[in-house]
Amino acid sequence: MKLLLLSVGLALVCGLQPEYSRSEEDLSDEKEQKWAQLSRHWHTVALASSDRALIEEEGPFRYFIQNITIEHGNLNVYFLTRKNSQCIPLSLTAFKTKEARHFKLNYYGTNDVYYESSKPNEYAKFTLYNYHDGKVNIVANLFGRTPYLSNEIKKKFEEDFISRGFRKENILDISDVDHC
Repeated sequence: MKLLLLSVGLALVCGLQPEYSRSEEDLSDEKEQKWAQLSRHWHTVALASSDRALIEEEGPFRYFIQNITIEHGNLNVYFLTRKNSQCIPLSLTAFKTKEARHFKLNYYGTNDVYYESSKPNEYAKFTLYNYHDGKVNIVANLFGRTPYLSNEIKKKFEEDFISRGFRKENILDISDVDHC
């Protein structure tokens, strides 16, 4: 049984990795400027997960982003999360790795965080692989500069993750939820 779970976990991690690698282009000034554009205020618009309990109300990944700053290539992220019906501020740092768009984060276990795509003045999409208590779960985040993104962007987010094996009921549009 443990071997089966390990096999499934490895298949998820290996099969769902974003497809890109570090190149000289990633290190250019233009790329640095794009990273800097990620800094500022954001809103959590949608969440998806291989385990819906992680993104349900008071789940560990049901967080509401407030701000991202970039320092020395690391992502400093400020969230609000709800515990016992109270809003709790949470500050996390995802540390850059040698791989382009890949960061390491210690939160609810360890996480590999991948910056997937963005239109910096409109939205950003991140996917993380969470390793906790011997399980591997995937959590996807769609952040917007405003709490309301176009249906086209939200539909694309949904389609991207359904195509990766998520069930539709594990994708939540939380743009209308109280964000603390």
